[in-house]
Amino acid sequence: MKQDIGETEQAEYTPQHIPLLNKIGYAFGAMTDNLIMNAFGSLVMPVYNLALFIDPALLGWAVAIPRIFDAITDPIMGNISDNTRTRWGRRRPYIFGGATLCALILPFIWMAPVLTDWGVFWWVAVLGSLYFTAYTIFIIPYQALGFEMTTDYDERTRLLAWPNYVGLTMSFLLPWLPRMIEFKVFGGAAHGAVWVSIGAGIIIMVSGIMPAIFGREIAQAEKQDRIPFLAAIKESASNRSFLIVALSNVIVLTGLATFVGIGLYGNIFMIFGGDRAAGLALAGLGGTVYAIVSYFSVMIAVWLGTRFGKKITTQILLGITMIGSASLWFTLRPDLPYLQLLSTVIVGIGLQGTWMTFFTMVGDVCEEDELKTGLRREGMFSSIGGFSRKMAVAVAAIMAGNLLKWIGFDAASAAESGVPDAVLSHLKVAYVLGQVAVLGLGLLLISFYPITRQRAMETQRLLRERRGELTEV
Repeated sequence: MKQDIGETEQAEYTPQHIPLLNKIGYAFGAMTDNLIMNAFGSLVMPVYNLALFIDPALLGWAVAIPRIFDAITDPIMGNISDNTRTRWGRRRPYIFGGATLCALILPFIWMAPVLTDWGVFWWVAVLGSLYFTAYTIFIIPYQALGFEMTTDYDERTRLLAWPNYVGLTMSFLLPWLPRMIEFKVFGGAAHGAVWVSIGAGIIIMVSGIMPAIFGREIAQAEKQDRIPFLAAIKESASNRSFLIVALSNVIVLTGLATFVGIGLYGNIFMIFGGDRAAGLALAGLGGTVYAIVSYFSVMIAVWLGTRFGKKITTQILLGITMIGSASLWFTLRPDLPYLQLLSTVIVGIGLQGTWMTFFTMVGDVCEEDELKTGLRREGMFSSIGGFSRKMAVAVAAIMAGNLLKWIGFDAASAAESGVPDAVLSHLKVAYVLGQVAVLGLGLLLISFYPITRQRAMETQRLLRERRGELTEV
């Protein structure tokens, strides 16, 4: 009976075809990822700067330190995961454990016992480092599992569309978190952040279990030799295709995280004249609109990617995102505060699909790497990509906090007497033109990505031929 069950599963699930249930189950991990990553980042400034007036530059460093520590641990976790051998596989035990730890730690980040600049700095830096270490334990094996669930060029695109579909459900919630912590029932932003984080933690734990149950790993990877850490780093970092994707992703992410991060300040003080509740509500509505449009972005990315390939698709989507960001120069108007949602729609059509195609490209890189080295090292590629993205977010946190100080913004004086027109003008320039510049640079870099559909298909043919030769021996 046991053999019959195995044969039935093999008939339904192959490296070229993944059943819908497994795709959706794996995709639930994106809800966990979205909440873990963004619940922290979206609440630090509203809680500790806007509500408690902690120095924004110091907060930028407090947020950056955990991200830097998190980034450094990524390659270590990737190598550990690649070399793990358990009855549950290389990835799934870490996926379950990391999500659980994050859910437990998150509420404590808003319980700083000493509400001075340096007291909050050390609290956020230390608790944040523990939190993002747990995030590393979850996300690196989770992403690696997605790369190895299929070896088919188009099936990989279809599989990795599902985390976007499912993960985007959290995008309806996340933009509203800063507004939710302000509800009067909580008695203050810090208390509100604790209770909101408890609710988020429940979602993190439940959704984090799903990929551990429904994800399937490629069996032959379990039998390969263990890979030395330094050798794995060197080999991965020398892969030209991977470097192009990673660098393009990092530049776009760093720039958008830096400049979009000050958009909230622009809405509160430039559009609504200091009305924090109104600014946060518009940010929440903008996030909801972005989430709705992002579903169409993913659909467009799948349609384009399965017809024209991933490189052309990414170029088209980045171009659309640039147009949307540039249009903010004309739609950011205090007399028509909701006009900027038009720009949000255009950005949403391009950006979410761009993130997806960046991710699917790394899966194709893994296939070429296997052809070259004979090893499947999804964990290491995932970890180096994660390292670069997290360093980008850390740098963005530092840049955003210091940018606010550089242009002359002060939260305490803004709350009392408003913001000078010159500062508001600088906010708009940084917010709009900064986004356009980094998107253009990312578009230029991705034009050098060498893996086409034809090249990827030839790689798969050679890999199948090699496995056939090994079987005959």
